[in-house]
Amino acid sequence: MFNKSPRPENQEAETLQAEETQAIEMEDDNSSAAQSQPSEGAGEDYQGKYQLLQEQFTRLAADFDNYRKRVRDEQESLVKYGAQKSVMELLPVLDNLDRATASLSENSDPKVLFKSFSLVQKQLLDGLDAMGVKKIQAVGQPFDPQFHEAVNQMPSAEFPEGTVMYEAQSGYQLHDKVIRPAMVVVSTGSADGAAVEPPQTAEDERQPAENRANPFRK
Repeated sequence: MFNKSPRPENQEAETLQAEETQAIEMEDDNSSAAQSQPSEGAGEDYQGKYQLLQEQFTRLAADFDNYRKRVRDEQESLVKYGAQKSVMELLPVLDNLDRATASLSENSDPKVLFKSFSLVQKQLLDGLDAMGVKKIQAVGQPFDPQFHEAVNQMPSAEFPEGTVMYEAQSGYQLHDKVIRPAMVVVSTGSADGAAVEPPQTAEDERQPAENRANPFRK
């Protein structure tokens, strides 16, 4: 048998094809490398954007820090000076009280003194009312644990059962919030079981304090 050797023309064709394939692969590799690595101009563009964002972040951080300090200062000022308006409302009352105290003497007329201090009391209540502080109605009102705090219970021929018959300490509310309930004595009704009509509380409130019902007065 005879060994067949490749023809020269076939071998040359295969060599050319292999070279062309290798050249194409090298071009693809160079193209991929060029795409994966940014150009020098693109790198400078990214660096500029980074610096811009860094400057914006620094400005925002400084603005927020200034805002936080300003809010803290305002809160401290509110806590420290928040009562200024209320104090200004009460200073005239203190002035009149000082005048009344300065006019006191051993020979002062009790009626004049009572009238003077009653006017001071009214001015004080008016000042508190301007700030939203109101006195809780108690005497003659049905006992309400939301507004009243019972300190005792007593029978009464004047007040029906469950009605406030005496106010031991006044209660107050700020707008719609009770800041101090009224300390009261509550009636348990008549001792003999007879029905009791409620008193005229509105008129009773207008009477001098010494004329109002007081279960502790002998």
